[in-house]
Amino acid sequence: MNFGLFCEWPNPGIRKWKTLFEEGVEHIQYSEEVGFDYCLIAEHHFSNYGNSPAPLLQALHIGQRTRKLNIATGILVLPIWDPLRLAEEVAVLDNLVDGRFICGIGRGYQPHEMARFGISLDESRQRTLETVDVLVKAWTQDESFTYAGEHITIDHPTTVWPKPLQKPHPPFWIAGTSVESMKLAAERDMMPITTGLLGAAGMRAHLGALVHFRMGMGKPVDNIELGMQAITHVAETDEEARAQLSYARWQNRAGRALNRLEVENGRVQVGPYQGELDDDGFMQRLFFGSPDTVIRKFREAAELGVTHVSNWMMFGGIEHEKIMKSVRLMGEEVIPALADVRPPPSLYQELAAEPPATTEQLQAARFGPAPSDVTTT
Repeated sequence: MNFGLFCEWPNPGIRKWKTLFEEGVEHIQYSEEVGFDYCLIAEHHFSNYGNSPAPLLQALHIGQRTRKLNIATGILVLPIWDPLRLAEEVAVLDNLVDGRFICGIGRGYQPHEMARFGISLDESRQRTLETVDVLVKAWTQDESFTYAGEHITIDHPTTVWPKPLQKPHPPFWIAGTSVESMKLAAERDMMPITTGLLGAAGMRAHLGALVHFRMGMGKPVDNIELGMQAITHVAETDEEARAQLSYARWQNRAGRALNRLEVENGRVQVGPYQGELDDDGFMQRLFFGSPDTVIRKFREAAELGVTHVSNWMMFGGIEHEKIMKSVRLMGEEVIPALADVRPPPSLYQELAAEPPATTEQLQAARFGPAPSDVTTT
């Protein structure tokens, strides 16, 4: 398995942003030292749910503070970007970080954020598809091109320079919990990122949708890569880890409040909600525990097809010292124990024999809008 960090800099107490950001950078740097493979940088705007509004600038800074860690976006919200400008900035970034960039994308899911860019959720899927088209053309064609889409139009013949350092372009990862996200992943050979908050049945169904789409396109279905977003905290004991549950609870409730547009002066209005899981049920969806417990949970995830785990370890205002200890335990005990773990070879044929899931079934697997940054791409 491959392991990374997911960072979006939640700010429940409205702390000074540079201090908050530097703490995130510090645990990213430390993760490189102890054996993590990559970091994912979120994009969020206009609330303290996540103070990560400039993911490419932040990625460049992190690239300058690390040496070998792959740096991904998790995710770029494509509908709110000008595609030509994004193509240029990603190409520059990939060159400046020596080809370590991974282009994580999605269509976004927060109406509070997107409305302030003049974008509706209804048009976001088509805008995403068109933006991907433009990005690939910009990065792979030396000849000028035009583009005529439903939402994106490029009337003047355009060539984008520089090209990314990686050829033909940086790899794409795509976040989402919909059947449509799996279709795009299959078409473009992207690695999908799902969420452990779907539960085992939901994650299995999500991967099954990808298998069916790839089969229908005549593409191989063995050795598929699948990312999973995991809210992770490793401590000396299960009891010590469980004592941090309130921080994850804040993040979950903040995500719900943001979806409900309950934001005042940039602060999400956090509180309990109907249908909220109790502590035992919530813990089942989290990757909290002693090293042995977390190793077991990740082995179970591999059985479901997970090859890449993006660990959300800076959540809900949890103290920096606890994050650093959790990163250390991951590097010293968890990651080495899982270095050779892969999904069972028979999994993909089993999924091919099962009926494909619908988006409605996948959404039902979630317990409402989740603090995963992985929703309906």
